[in-house]
Amino acid sequence: MEKPKIEDVSLDEEDAKLLKLQTDLLLKAKGIRYSILPKLNIILEEALSRIRKIYGIEVFNEGSIVCSSPNFREKRVTELKVNYDYAYVGITGSRTPIWKGFERTDGKPVKIICYSLNFILTEYGLLTQFTSTDDLKLTDNSFRKYFDFVLKNMPTIQTIQSLSEMRPFLYCKDVNDNAIIPFNKYIEKLIDNRFYVLNFDREIRFPLDALELNELINSFVTFFPIYDSLIRIAKGEDDIFSKLISMVKFKDILSDKEKEPKIALAEDEEKSLLSRNIDKTNIVRAGIRWQVFERDDFKCVACGNSAADGAILHVDHIIPRSKGGKDEMDNYQTLCHTCNIGKSNKSQIDLRKR
Repeated sequence: MEKPKIEDVSLDEEDAKLLKLQTDLLLKAKGIRYSILPKLNIILEEALSRIRKIYGIEVFNEGSIVCSSPNFREKRVTELKVNYDYAYVGITGSRTPIWKGFERTDGKPVKIICYSLNFILTEYGLLTQFTSTDDLKLTDNSFRKYFDFVLKNMPTIQTIQSLSEMRPFLYCKDVNDNAIIPFNKYIEKLIDNRFYVLNFDREIRFPLDALELNELINSFVTFFPIYDSLIRIAKGEDDIFSKLISMVKFKDILSDKEKEPKIALAEDEEKSLLSRNIDKTNIVRAGIRWQVFERDDFKCVACGNSAADGAILHVDHIIPRSKGGKDEMDNYQTLCHTCNIGKSNKSQIDLRKR
């Protein structure tokens, strides 16, 4: 099977409708895991590839692992009761006692890190999000290392924010005039109140094509030096923040706001995406997509590939609507991205019968 690329990925209102589903929670969870997560994994793989090219860093050699959700058991004895209304993939610190730069209040080794850089799909769209949490038994001094890093590098971090369009979550307002306070004063206020949470995100609403996904990937890559620095600080190492932002490609980004903070798509590839005509007649009626996937066991009926093989699944009209095909279950089949491309709208083969 040909490995799917970022231009094979799209996210639309049907994905949003699945996340809004309130009944049949197991179908919903399967739909997210076997149809949506493979798309998010491709997005993450592209982001990590760009990080290697720009910064020369192999993320997983530096203490990070992939994090993702939903994570439910394949074989269940009891009914699934978790209502997954989101999906995410990203990177976070590995759960091993390597975080020597942090301390727990009970003196035990720190095994869980409080930072992650993710792609999160909600019912509204897709976010690139950096998250932190204070829901860990860390000392105040450990939490403050994040804020001390931000204050020390405030001008550059604000430039990265601007380029990546990653906005901080600002929770509190100035008590005197009810106006949003300057960012550095806001950080100081959080420290004074011992509220050690500061998150950043950028969202693009549905539908998203490859070009819009490219923007979010570049936000992820542009913000990466901040994440990397905090990971190194948590390991008890010196950060290499200045080194990362002084690298040629990133320096060019910082010196020219007119430039996009990204490795752009090749010109011919971008033109191809822009000129692509979406066949609106192939859109499947609301709610049917997931029933088709479930009926076909979330596998391509032609080649048998599934999410475990990295396949992106599509619902295909066996008889195209342009040829009189109906919008009904018997005229739908599940195909992976490769088989779906290979089957033209002139073909009326029911691949389920092979």
